[in-house]
Amino acid sequence: GSGDQQAAGGQLMIVTSIEQCAREVCGRIIYPDTAGNNGYTHNISKVVMDSRKVQPGSLFIAIRGERSDGHDFVRQIGADGAVAAIVEHAVENADIPQIVVSNTVKALGSLARSNVARRRELAAQGGTPFTVIGITGSVGKTTTKDIAYSLLSSAGPTVAPQGSFNNEIGLPYTALEVDRDTRFLIAEMGASALGEIAYLTHIVPPDIAVELKVGVAHLGGFGSVDNIRKAKSELVQALSADGTAILNADDDNIRLMAGSAASGTIIWFGIKDRDHSFPDACSSGSGGKKAVAVYADNISVGHYDYPVFDLHLPDSRPYTVRLGIPGEHNIYNALAASCVAYRVGIPAQEIARILGGQVLRSPHRMSISEINAGSPDISGSRNTQFTLIDDSFNANPDSMEAGLNGLAQWNRDADTAAQPYRVAVLGPMLELGPGEEGLHKDIGQYAAEHADAVVAVGNEGNPALDALAHYLADGAAQGYHGKEGQVSAPVYWTESAADAAQLVSSLAASHPHTVVLLKGSHASGLQGLADMWTAQGRNK
Repeated sequence: GSGDQQAAGGQLMIVTSIEQCAREVCGRIIYPDTAGNNGYTHNISKVVMDSRKVQPGSLFIAIRGERSDGHDFVRQIGADGAVAAIVEHAVENADIPQIVVSNTVKALGSLARSNVARRRELAAQGGTPFTVIGITGSVGKTTTKDIAYSLLSSAGPTVAPQGSFNNEIGLPYTALEVDRDTRFLIAEMGASALGEIAYLTHIVPPDIAVELKVGVAHLGGFGSVDNIRKAKSELVQALSADGTAILNADDDNIRLMAGSAASGTIIWFGIKDRDHSFPDACSSGSGGKKAVAVYADNISVGHYDYPVFDLHLPDSRPYTVRLGIPGEHNIYNALAASCVAYRVGIPAQEIARILGGQVLRSPHRMSISEINAGSPDISGSRNTQFTLIDDSFNANPDSMEAGLNGLAQWNRDADTAAQPYRVAVLGPMLELGPGEEGLHKDIGQYAAEHADAVVAVGNEGNPALDALAHYLADGAAQGYHGKEGQVSAPVYWTESAADAAQLVSSLAASHPHTVVLLKGSHASGLQGLADMWTAQGRNK
């Protein structure tokens, strides 16, 4: 629809005809009454799903979204240069050819599959090599994708999704940006049910598969952690014999995937001094496959939560890296991306240099700003300055804990007088299934151990979200009461992000070194609060 997708339009790698396109999507062409097919010899050079992005040469795919239906825009796009539209039903009085299919989302997938296959053919015929990297995991996909993008871009033209385009619409749309010169395609693959990643790998078969973590994200759709592992392992099962599986050695569920990986090569990654034994030369548990290790040790966390560690890559001396993005948990994401870079031949020294200069490409992920929220529209107070750690993109128990760890680390080496006052502003986590009450209480309790105050943000128009926020608040109150020397329970529950903003302003006014973590599922509305605050502040 007009407003449902905001990404840039994808370039089709090889300009194709309307007829060829119809064959690829098994569609039936309906030409406008006026001209038969004589007037429509235009080729297609671009695919769009947003009518506002139509340019000459565009193929428009009409998708029904939550807010609008792309079919409503088919009549107007010919004037902007669209040469055809893919639709589920013919739209009357349209002045461009329409390719009618039973399902436009599936048609999008078919187009992307053909585009990637054509790029592979060019590589096989002696053109530039082409490598597809698939990334999945319950937490860290987008950050790993962003780091891998920085690394791979140094070695050749790289296509990667903006933000978190990782589903049956976002992934093929990204794959349509692959052109004749593309060297790497990074495909982020999410799933909320079994079979979804298998479908995505059918569209974009991976040469390298990255498995980050099996957590409890979307537990509601899967029913069990075992099913989440099965769903995530669909990525390594899609590898060919000469593919490479990149596996987190510190995740028990991912270690189990070594045997099911179809590839002949495994690169393990992990942290050397953690509980799990890091496989020696990585033969144990690798199912007889050729295996090597990439790992970090000598970890410290500097001022403002930027991790420092020694990066060990095969056949290289260790390099000390000060990661350019905050959060100790991001070491794992940096290691996974480093495995990809190592696999495609980027030198160790170059990998370490790029990791040090890494910046966040996608918004709302451990993004740090200095905020002055003293303006009258938020609060009557003056001088309500605080540091914002905006990790509001989405939330599950694993990423909540990681965000809270980052909050606890923040400037922890400061003198007692300058110790930060740490405020956790938390929204509900969705799709956790029947255990959601206990999981929210656990995170509330974890927050009480890592923050000086907890603000749980509900939603006045949504009783289900309100209930989840209450569980967070209950867990936090319980956590504070159990804390030695804790007199009161600084726990607040609000019905909206706007109320939370006022509360944070007053807390910041009373505490000179306030740092605020913003973390919650997309539906909690905390991203809007982050945008409002950062419009008034400056990024660090």
